[in-house]
Amino acid sequence: MCAAAAEMSYTTDERDDSGTNAGRIDRVYFLHVWALMITGIVFVFSASFPMAGRPDALLLPGNPYHYLVQHSSFVAVALVVMLLASRVPVKWLRSAALPLFGGGLVLLALTLLSPWGVTLGGARRWFDPPGLPMFQPSELMKVAFILLLAHLIAKKDEGTNESWVALGWAMIVTVAMGGILLLQRDQGMATIYAAIAFAMLLFSGMSLWKLVPMALGGLGVGLLIAHHEPYRWRRIIAFLDPENAPPDDRYHILNMLIAQARGGVTGTGLGMSPDKWHSLPAPHTDSIFSVIGCEMGLIGALVVLAAMALLTWRGMKIARGSDGAFGFYVAAGVSAMLCLQSIAHIAVNTSCMPVTGLTLPFISGGGTSLISAAAAAGIVLAISRHQRSGET
Repeated sequence: MCAAAAEMSYTTDERDDSGTNAGRIDRVYFLHVWALMITGIVFVFSASFPMAGRPDALLLPGNPYHYLVQHSSFVAVALVVMLLASRVPVKWLRSAALPLFGGGLVLLALTLLSPWGVTLGGARRWFDPPGLPMFQPSELMKVAFILLLAHLIAKKDEGTNESWVALGWAMIVTVAMGGILLLQRDQGMATIYAAIAFAMLLFSGMSLWKLVPMALGGLGVGLLIAHHEPYRWRRIIAFLDPENAPPDDRYHILNMLIAQARGGVTGTGLGMSPDKWHSLPAPHTDSIFSVIGCEMGLIGALVVLAAMALLTWRGMKIARGSDGAFGFYVAAGVSAMLCLQSIAHIAVNTSCMPVTGLTLPFISGGGTSLISAAAAAGIVLAISRHQRSGET
């Protein structure tokens, strides 16, 4: 694996403009993302109409189309964001990396310290400024985080920084981000940031003999932090032994597994999952893979897995063809982010890791996560405009 990682790391060489195919986006990648967004509209509606249609506290009738309309508007905004991001020159992206990261830090600080910060699900990760929709800065910050890490690591390949300096700064930024997210009590998001950083360091050619101890150390620290938060530790115990865990702690795990088991091989049919009516937690966001598994069965679940794998493969192909080290690390980092978050969401739904609130990219409901993923995909498309000769 060390040899494979070293081969993946980018080596710079001199090329003039004739060696690139500037001006063309990767249409396969664009259509793939667009297809996932359309799939998301279908399943967000299927998963949400029972909850949205229920009468409210005053017994006034609900609107079963509420989340369909809301998510469709998010998809429209996300499409515009992706297309705009795909037009940004790569050198502008690099110049904007530090300012975007700084702006993100300000938003995270305001979320943590200002009266506009909102605590939901035990984590203070939402920001609700006057006159604007509530959003999650840590989701948007992932794009700036990848851009900054790519800028720092690329200096190693370009010879402007010693390898240990470039990688050292990347690790410092990662630790700082993890600390801020832990202050927000958002350990799940902190884990995703750390996983993105480890993936990018692996792509840079860092030896597994260095990465594995770092990862094990990070895992140990994560377990210690979870042990000091009773609700997090109960989730870990419920993950390890769901049958004997207290009912409240095992509720999410068992109901997600029951929904998927009910779907069998071919599923109950689109819109026909009974579990989303009462038992599935957050069916249109955190549990949407369970809804797909119930209604589309094992076949539908495997199609989702294949779609995410193909998106990752295409993103890495674009990264390998980039005509610069910065472009390589950005496209590879975005591909790692989308892949790792998909794996985490599916792992939670299939009881392969403790419960945490992570969306399925491009498919789950949630405006901030969708727009952040679309912006990241748009940046990959921008990089696809600058491919080495012979790369498509």
